[in-house]
This record gives sequence, structure tokens and C-alpha cells, in this order.
Amino acid sequence: MRFSARREGREQPSVIDKGGREMRGNGKSLWILALIVGLVLAGGPVWAQDTVKVGVVGPRTGTAAATGKAFEEGIKLATDYVNAKGGVLGKKLEIVFEDTAGAPDKAASGFERLVTRDKVALVLGESHSSSALAEIEVAERFKVPFIVVEAWADPITAKNYRYVFRAGPSNTGVVNESIAKWVVSEKFKKAYIVAENTDWGLGIAELSKAALTKANIPFEMLVTERQSQDHYTELNKIKAFDPDVVLAYIYGTGLHYFVAQAGEVKLTPKAIVLDGAGPPSLWPDYWKNVGDYGDLECFVSSMHEKVELTKLATEFRQAYVKAFGGPPTDYKSRSIYDSILIAADAINRAKSTDPEKLVEALEKTSLEVTRGTVKFGLEKGGTTYHQWEPPMLIVQWQAKQQVVLYPAAAATGKLKK
Repeated sequence: MRFSARREGREQPSVIDKGGREMRGNGKSLWILALIVGLVLAGGPVWAQDTVKVGVVGPRTGTAAATGKAFEEGIKLATDYVNAKGGVLGKKLEIVFEDTAGAPDKAASGFERLVTRDKVALVLGESHSSSALAEIEVAERFKVPFIVVEAWADPITAKNYRYVFRAGPSNTGVVNESIAKWVVSEKFKKAYIVAENTDWGLGIAELSKAALTKANIPFEMLVTERQSQDHYTELNKIKAFDPDVVLAYIYGTGLHYFVAQAGEVKLTPKAIVLDGAGPPSLWPDYWKNVGDYGDLECFVSSMHEKVELTKLATEFRQAYVKAFGGPPTDYKSRSIYDSILIAADAINRAKSTDPEKLVEALEKTSLEVTRGTVKFGLEKGGTTYHQWEPPMLIVQWQAKQQVVLYPAAAATGKLKK
């Protein structure tokens, strides 16, 4: 794998090409560069690019920096896999990773740099819905295919943009196919919804309200700050309602504060907390931050070592252990892995990096990856356009072991309270 790196070097002499552009370098390199420019201007041959570039966007810094680490792990394994099988269009696949830090403005500018500076064929990634919603506008403006990996807000696909695809969960899919059905199957009598004030948090909370109403399960709801470290007042309010289950739509380390403090005020273990995002409950610092209060917490996940839907899922886990010395701790490493395979498959089938041909190839995708067989929806007018919804699991921590509770066909144990 080759990550693109850019570092400031020593100031070099410069020359100006025929287009008025400044070129820097030592004397010998300047003559070589000038010769190349001259050949280009004259229509002569130049050295061919030896890689096909694909961009990745995601948070490598900020409260969700662990996602960036998971993406890096998945990138390594996927590029090794693709390049070992011949790469794309007979060339090596190269990934260029832009840090979005969970900030929409930084996400949009990073996406634009990948397109204009790095000339990527398409872009993958993202885990913050607010960032993805900014990025899809750039994708449409530049007509560059964008495969969203782990940003769940419904409007990402509901806008029905031609160049936007999602190979990952949506709020509607996660709530209607997993969370709501699990709440009903466990016969919870009362629920409380806690939503961070983001596009993802507020969106998934509204869907949960509708699902609980339909199931005739009483509930209350509150909105919390995304980066809050103090939930005590909110937790005492929740405790007074005496719910059986708390649907916690809080992302990042903020979820860790919520779980730890829920234990301190003795809301848990009487009430079960479900982490509606998933990865924060799998991050290496989870147990360090929550201590014993993390036990019996439930979370949404697309990965479990005993529930592997395809042969490739097993191969991925084995490759991960070999490369990193232990099993994966964040399923987003596998999500980005799948998306890179989807991108490589589309480029090879399109026999081109032309964006229109790539869109056509993506729409015809039928590819088995770690989470199942990818097929994107083609019907416009709703959230399923250009959407592939991978199956999700409800998992509970039991004595620091992951036990699958739902769906029943994949269960490895039963809920403990």
C-alpha cells in the first residue's frame, strides 16, 4: 500500500513554464521537468501514471479519531488484497486519505482537494453525517462518485444524487430492521431516547419515536450536546422515568461518559443501555473509560467473530490478526475494506475512471464482500436510491465478552440484566 505523503522541503530554484506556472527544483531536475512540460505542450509522450488513485475521507483527529485508525487498518488490508490480485486497470491501487476531523467545512474542503489536487477516480468513507452531507454537495458539483461508508443520516441517499452511493447503514434501516425489532422482541415496557444534537442523532431519534409509537411502547426523549462530558442531570431525569431500556444516540467518547455516569447514578444495570452507533463501545479505550459499568451494555454492530456471513469475512479477520496482532476492535475497519473492494470492482468493470462509466458500473454492482452481497437500490424517490443496507447485529457485553442477541438466527446468547 502507498499512502500519499506531502512534506515541506528546502526552497529550490524555480523556472516558469509556457503557461506561466512556476517550477522548482535543482538544475538537473529542472531541465528534465522542462523537457516533460515541453513534450506535453507539443503533444509528445510522457510517463504514464503508475497508480489509480482513490480518495478516502474520515476523522483522523477529534473525538472520533479512532474511526480514522480503523479506516487506516481497513485501507491497508484492502489495498494489499486488491493489488495482490492485479490492482485496477493493470495498475496499483493507491489511497489518498484526507482528515475531516468531524467538521463539515473541513470535510468539504478535503473532499475538493482530493478531486482537484489528487485527481482521484472516486471518493469513499466518512462516519459523521454532517460531514457527509457537506461532501455529497461537492461530489455532485464535481461529478465525482462518492461511496459513503458509515454516515447514517437518511438525507444522504434521500436527496437521490446521481454521484452518491452508500454501502453502509442508514438510520431508517438500523431502526426499522434492528433496533425497533429488538426492543419489541425483548418485551421492554418503557424506553427513553437520548439523542445528540447532530444530523445523525436527531434523525435516528425521530425514527425511533415513530417505531416506539407504532409498537405502543411508552417513551420520553431528551437532546444532549454532542461533546458533553456531564450527563448527571439528564441521567437523574431518565432514572425518574424508570425505563427498561435507554436508546443512547451519542457518538464518540461522549458515549463513554454517558455509560460510566449511568452506572454511577445507578440507572444501570436495572435499565439496559443500547449504544445506537456501535463503534464507541468497541474502541480500545472503552473499558478504560467506563470500568465495570460497561458490562451489560448493548450496542449495534455489523461484526462478530462467530457470525461471519461470507468466506471473505473470515479471510478479513485472519488477515487482520496477522497484520495487527489481534482481532479487529472497530467494525469500521471492515466497512472501509468492503468499500475499497466495491470501488476496485467498479473501476475494473467500467474499464475506465470516467465518472459516468463508474456510476453505471456501480449501479450494476453484484459483489460479495465481508457483510454480504452488495447491490445498490435504483428506485428514486426515497432513501433506498443508491443504498446498500448491510445486516446489523445487536450485541451485549457480558463479562467483557460480546454476545449476539439479535437477530434470533444469529444469536449466540440471551440478554442479561
